[in-house]
Amino acid sequence: MHLARAVLILPLMLFGLTGLASASLCDAPFMHDQGKLRLDGTGALRLGANLAFSEVRKASADECQVRITGVATFGLAGLPPGKSNLDYWMTLRNGDAHFERETENGAREPVEGKFDLRMIGLFSYGEPITRAGQTFPARKFQINVDHKGVDSKPVVVHTGTKTVGKKTEIDTAAGQQSCWPVEYSRVIESTQASFSGLVMPIPEIRSTVTDWFCPDLNMVVRQESRQQGVSSTVEVTELK
Repeated sequence: MHLARAVLILPLMLFGLTGLASASLCDAPFMHDQGKLRLDGTGALRLGANLAFSEVRKASADECQVRITGVATFGLAGLPPGKSNLDYWMTLRNGDAHFERETENGAREPVEGKFDLRMIGLFSYGEPITRAGQTFPARKFQINVDHKGVDSKPVVVHTGTKTVGKKTEIDTAAGQQSCWPVEYSRVIESTQASFSGLVMPIPEIRSTVTDWFCPDLNMVVRQESRQQGVSSTVEVTELK
């Protein structure tokens, strides 16, 4: 995948981090006009974003549209860090997310990449969490990345069985919350990236992951992972 276009993966993974335990992002706490979401990451997988939400239109719990603007930052497995301005319209409908961007003449054009909202299964759950020891099945997901003139392969992600731990009080951007830790394995299959025409292989990334799901917020506010012994954290640091 081309590095400049790979930035589209970032907001998708970040939306995954803040995924709901119910069916749709349309009900997310930040999904309203003047909504804001800031995430900061540290460690081997450094994902961050400062996002604003506007022009929100909700047809139902499973169908809505929103304009997303802001700045995203990313760094992965020793690759050069990146930063990009984001300005997309995202339409969510029956489990699918589609993206558009504005052209020079003010019209909208579809973004070529497609995102299967089942990917949110990386970070959220098909039914409510009710007890420690509860499990959720392994899943496989695929992201088709937006690209122009580049032979880009889909990004394939596998998650293992998820197991719920003991509910714990943690500090969050919304104050102290009682949250469930959910542990699982994650494998991002090997792929390739293009840097100024030079194609480089990106090795497989295997991680152990803990999501902190806070039921009163109905979202995951922190994700902790370890890749080859190196820790990473992505955390919601502002939520409005």
